[in-house]
Amino acid sequence: MTFKKHKLVLIGEQGVGKSTILSLLQGRKDLKKRKVTIGVAIEEVYVDDSKVACWDLGGQDRFKFMWADFMRGAGTMVLVTDSTEENLQETKEIYERYNRFQGSKVIAIANKQDKSGALHPQKIANELGIKTYAMCAINPVNRSTIEQILRQEV
Repeated sequence: MTFKKHKLVLIGEQGVGKSTILSLLQGRKDLKKRKVTIGVAIEEVYVDDSKVACWDLGGQDRFKFMWADFMRGAGTMVLVTDSTEENLQETKEIYERYNRFQGSKVIAIANKQDKSGALHPQKIANELGIKTYAMCAINPVNRSTIEQILRQEV
């Protein structure tokens, strides 16, 4: 079978759940274990007839200077927020800085919806001005949800 190739970039501040989303897509079991991404982690996932190269960009300040290079050629950019007011503003700044990548579809994931005080995904969508999906990436039952999001957006 021949697969269409697609590059997807997960971008956001450190600790918002980018690596957990990738682990969820891969079907890993221990989703609550925190794994810090050093620079970038690249893994492939298969969505129907597409082979998706997922680039998980490290969110620490010391890696942000590399983001623009890593985003080149991305078909989809996924902004991940932890659904707090503070992080929403940081995510908005990231979007404003990197939305210039022509040809990339941009969506947002409002992660950590299980946390007390999490902003509603529609509020996040209104603030960012882009389609936003609710997510709780540490819950394995949401694997089908993230797969469905990719089916729609890739």
